[in-house]
Amino acid sequence: MRYPSWWVRRSILRPITRLSRGNELGWRCDMRAVTAAEMRRIEEDAIAAGATVEELMLRAGRAVANAVGKALEEQIVGRRVLVLAGPGKNGGDGLIAARILRQRGALVWVVCPIPRADDALLEECAAAGCSITQGNLADLATTLAKAELIVDALLGTGRSRAIEGATLNVLDAVRGVANTAKVVAVDLPSGLDSDTGGADPATLSADMTVALGSVKIGCLTPAGAEICGQIHVAGIGLESFTPMDAGIGVLTVDEVGRLLPERRATGHKGMFGHSLIIGGSEAYRGAPALAALATARAGSGTVAIAAPDSITASLASRAPEATHIPLTSHPQTGLTGAGAVSQLMASLQTKTPDAYCIGPGLGRSVGTDSFADVLLRELPADTSVVLDADALNRLAEKPGWWESLSGPTVITPHPGEMARLCGTSVEEVQRNRFGIAEAKSKEWGVTVVLKGAYTVVASPDEPPSICPLALPALASGGTGDALAGIITGFLAQGLSTHDAARAGVYVHGAAAALAAQANGNMASGLLASNLIEKIPASMAVIGRGEGPVPPMFA
Repeated sequence: MRYPSWWVRRSILRPITRLSRGNELGWRCDMRAVTAAEMRRIEEDAIAAGATVEELMLRAGRAVANAVGKALEEQIVGRRVLVLAGPGKNGGDGLIAARILRQRGALVWVVCPIPRADDALLEECAAAGCSITQGNLADLATTLAKAELIVDALLGTGRSRAIEGATLNVLDAVRGVANTAKVVAVDLPSGLDSDTGGADPATLSADMTVALGSVKIGCLTPAGAEICGQIHVAGIGLESFTPMDAGIGVLTVDEVGRLLPERRATGHKGMFGHSLIIGGSEAYRGAPALAALATARAGSGTVAIAAPDSITASLASRAPEATHIPLTSHPQTGLTGAGAVSQLMASLQTKTPDAYCIGPGLGRSVGTDSFADVLLRELPADTSVVLDADALNRLAEKPGWWESLSGPTVITPHPGEMARLCGTSVEEVQRNRFGIAEAKSKEWGVTVVLKGAYTVVASPDEPPSICPLALPALASGGTGDALAGIITGFLAQGLSTHDAARAGVYVHGAAAALAAQANGNMASGLLASNLIEKIPASMAVIGRGEGPVPPMFA
């Protein structure tokens, strides 16, 4: 079987921490996204154990040179490369890369806005034939106009204040030049905050960022991701010194493959859980069907849909594999509050769900809000529940809503819903996605799946995780219903809320990648129904240790 270029196999990932090109670049198993302080401690531990700064810098410089080669499609001889080197270790990594690139046949200019006095690395660059300029920026515009690729080794994680002086002048000059040179950032684009993803106004956006040792947390924020471009994680010998509780976990295909529910050959549908989807309204007839189909595709043995009686017939035609529970409703006021709950509970006497999903397409009306309030009070204790969409919007109106939850709960808000639940702005949620998700999971006692680019999964007693499968094709109506359904299906099969959420977001992203591939890898045009069809295939390849390389990490 031939695999597309963005597909990774477990045999490649094991036992070392690289993907394919050389010994440095790659998508790791058990990856962590770390802060600058954590990265410093990791480096200190490695040096205390016998590694030398020179060894680490040589590996880093080689990784950057390899990344430049990748960016130039391995056509290095005669290519014009400008290396902007700062005064610190980041600049030193850039100088080593400059020397290696020159030795491989590139034409290399090195510009040091702040002079590096008596520097052996500069001497090695000069001996290799690099053109070196220190301090004098008079010819920078001419050099920039010639460059096909620019290596940004000015600051890395070393920025502690606003960019100013010669460094600011260089960054302004690079942004002002009218050419198509690619930018490769060493560890972090200059000006980007490694912990928060906040950016100095002078920050230079990169086409590619070579993350040294571990990707930095700021790179995986919405703003940071835009600035970093494609990310390559360079294993430079620090992996064994990275604590498994450092920073934030980045989900990998191996990790998720271990979470997927087992499927015995002698099994029957009664062994794989019963799921109940509660939702739907006149305006959103398709949502519960999408959630139910995703639940079934994720492996739930049986699935039922409880929805207003006015839409049951249309739901049955869209999801014929499900059983259907019609609930009394009114065209203007929606579901009939406590009466509809009693009707639902009576219908569940013969078959109790193992997992509930409440909210897809539920809508907002007086009767439906009353139904949601009563239902959450009446749910059996210790029953696993996924709360999505308008179920969350209703909860956001009730102070202390989490105190009414009695069983293991997953909530799946997008940034707007999360902002309403927290009583804050969308901007604040997006500025601190990881911190807010982790803090609120502990406060509320639920697993939080904060959707969006680089979905965050946080649970009260577990370290948070990021799903790296951020695909623009997922910006499509109904894909959130599919995610809620996948998580529900995994809960019904016995996974904990934390494991069901982690597996769910990764399978969801992998299915989207497969569907997008079938659609010509377009960033638009993906339908939720396309994604749902690919759920079994995505689980199969993940279970075999194969899966999509996250687009940013390709």
